[in-house]
Amino acid sequence: MAGYDKEIGPSLYYIDYIATLHKVDRGAFGYGSYFCLAMMDRHYHSGMTVEEAIDLVDKCILEIRSRLVVAPPNFVIKIVDKDGAREYAWRESVKPDATA
Repeated sequence: MAGYDKEIGPSLYYIDYIATLHKVDRGAFGYGSYFCLAMMDRHYHSGMTVEEAIDLVDKCILEIRSRLVVAPPNFVIKIVDKDGAREYAWRESVKPDATA
């Protein structure tokens, strides 16, 4: 769960299957989350720009596609910030190769 408060700023929370709530600075869920979390541990730093965060998401998606046996064909990237919540269009680098 993500949100933005004018006084506090951005917040991100992880809620597990028994409804335990944890405040986190980065997160991923699903079958590919282990690959993403490892990538985030390596490349995440506080104060990232949106562009840096999108680059990191690209790396996560490419890692999932190369290592997960049943990699999902579609990914949805959402940005939540002071301007609201919105979907972000995929970059060409993370779209499936049409020639393959």
